[in-house]
Amino acid sequence: MDILQFLPDLGVGFISGVIVGWGVKVALKIVVALIALYVLSLLYLAKLGVITINKDALLGLLGSVGNSLVYFGGEMVGLIHSISLGTGFVAGFMVGFKKG
Repeated sequence: MDILQFLPDLGVGFISGVIVGWGVKVALKIVVALIALYVLSLLYLAKLGVITINKDALLGLLGSVGNSLVYFGGEMVGLIHSISLGTGFVAGFMVGFKKG
């Protein structure tokens, strides 16, 4: 078995990982900015007395979202391990996520 036959797979996995990692980080930045803008607008409306915020329900919602993200992350790890290009993809994803 020649180890050189795996180099193209690693290269393709790495390049696609860099692109996906960069895109995920950029998308996360946009989503976080939009969520922050939404929360700030809710806090401003609450300060004006236009709306009231049920803090217990809000904290419960944030906890369930956090649990869902942890579960989704665990599923993604299993999916990436099953891909034949996984090693190069993971390395590229980390580089792309760091540079994004």
